[in-house]
Amino acid sequence: MAIFYAVEQGLFLQKEGQRLLAKKDGRLLRSIHFHEIEQVILVGRISLSPAVVTALLKRQIDVVFLTKSGRFLGRLSPMMGKNIELRLRQFERFKDKDFKRRVAEAIVQGKIENQRLLLRRINRKALGLEDAILRLKALARQAEGVEIETLRGIEGTAARIYFEALAKGFNETWEFRNRERRPPKDPINALLSLGYTLLFSNVLCAINLIGLDPYLGCLHSVDYGRPSLALDLMEEWRPVIVDALVLSMINRKVINRGDFESKQEGIYLTPEGWRKFIAQFERKMNEVLTRPEREERLSYRAYIESQVRSFVRDIKGKEKYKPAVFR
Repeated sequence: MAIFYAVEQGLFLQKEGQRLLAKKDGRLLRSIHFHEIEQVILVGRISLSPAVVTALLKRQIDVVFLTKSGRFLGRLSPMMGKNIELRLRQFERFKDKDFKRRVAEAIVQGKIENQRLLLRRINRKALGLEDAILRLKALARQAEGVEIETLRGIEGTAARIYFEALAKGFNETWEFRNRERRPPKDPINALLSLGYTLLFSNVLCAINLIGLDPYLGCLHSVDYGRPSLALDLMEEWRPVIVDALVLSMINRKVINRGDFESKQEGIYLTPEGWRKFIAQFERKMNEVLTRPEREERLSYRAYIESQVRSFVRDIKGKEKYKPAVFR
């Protein structure tokens, strides 16, 4: 199964038999069978025929809309999973403050441990990151047994320490001092923002596939229109998928300054830059690794879905949620 990305501005997607066609100015640029598509991601000015919309909904293929700069806009998705009993159990479980606090603690500790892992890897070049690594270890310990508001503060402190240290791992010709979200002011922040958006769409797709309510989370506060659970369950993956990928692309010169363009509001990828990043992101998501505690071989994308199912087992009281922590 493939993720179908439509990046070329002005594309028109139409249906012909059992195939999805991507055309521009009447020219066929790509054709793929619907049964090969797992998800469709549309970037910027892309048009869909009514027949394509119907076909995607009938086949329960998730469609994600992003702006040209990579910001998440929304989704076209089939009806929510039919497992109403699971969602009722989820709502009931989230009334338990101890459950929410415990899961939030696991998420924060898992994210910090994976941040430490990445810093340890890049510190093999003797970059002087020992202090940051030790401070993160102390923060992970401080996250034990505290309330959710305190956990959010610890997570924020850890992020500042982490990104200041991570900046030293990039080739020094690239300017990156710390994380800046909207709008990104430098190419590395632009790549991080795009990577997090694509990661979020993968986590959200898994949550909807399994039948949970994505708006009811533990660590991220519940607010109107905020998919808090998806934001929660993507946290542990940020360092090992997105941050590691951006480091690799920059330092191995997979992407260069010509792949970015400066606009009044920030720095963004060119269409060619988009294609490079998507290719590398998909390579990363399909990379097969061994799940440490189970000696199970699976891709990052399958691992994310497995973690969401692990969260479901916690909701049902069968096991306690453990983040995916890498060594």
